[in-house]
Amino acid sequence: MTAIPPAGERAASMKDVAAAEWLKLRTMRSTWAIWAGAAAYTVVGLVVIMMHIGSYDHAPPAEQATFESADPAVTVMPIVAFFIGCLGALAITTEFSTGSIGPSLVAVPRRRTLLAAKTVVVACASFASGALFAGLSQIAVLFLLGDRPPPVNPWANWWDAVPTAAGTALVTLVAGLVALGLGAVLRSTAATVAVVGALTVVMPSFAHFLPEPLHLRVASVLIPNLAPQVAGAESAYLLSPPAALAVLAFYVVVALAAGALCLCRRDA
Repeated sequence: MTAIPPAGERAASMKDVAAAEWLKLRTMRSTWAIWAGAAAYTVVGLVVIMMHIGSYDHAPPAEQATFESADPAVTVMPIVAFFIGCLGALAITTEFSTGSIGPSLVAVPRRRTLLAAKTVVVACASFASGALFAGLSQIAVLFLLGDRPPPVNPWANWWDAVPTAAGTALVTLVAGLVALGLGAVLRSTAATVAVVGALTVVMPSFAHFLPEPLHLRVASVLIPNLAPQVAGAESAYLLSPPAALAVLAFYVVVALAAGALCLCRRDA
């Protein structure tokens, strides 16, 4: 009978698998291309916000009172979440497309352990990326806004931007993990990226065309729109911070559970 390794050895093996998955992720060219794309779009989004602020400065007072806020959580971070979702998808779909999933399962026969290690790595990379891009974009927008008043300035003080940045970082984390789970189900980079794009970009835009009561109900549970609700920021959406956190957890649990089920039940 095979002896069960002590808990310390099991923990060490999980640590080794996670280290191997991080090595895979950071040595893929696509990973750096995705981070570069997220950085480039952040710059583009900040230029758009700068133009928006310029339009505000030249608008008459009556029009200034109706201006949209220059919040990068709306302009920048949904596309950044899409990029990071692509990163989560590639963490597993590239193994199916290249056939390297076979050697990975030989090295780590327990498929749940392999997926758990990928989850840890994607979670850390996604949250760190979200915090970095959200923090930098918030700092840049605070500098651009200066002492301009609401509504173009969404924050009374600089520290009011911190919860929003944390909320967008959390949403970016969720986008990465949802993409990882979907990648394990779909096993196709193109299909997974298309679904992630629909969840983070297309559906939030489409929701604005729905009738008014349905619009808010649908929009309130879409991934990018959960960031201000998690932060407790003033918005038109309907969820409290605990409810928004519960919806984010629901996305992650459903996606990863489906991914684990498909990974364990289907042939590699």
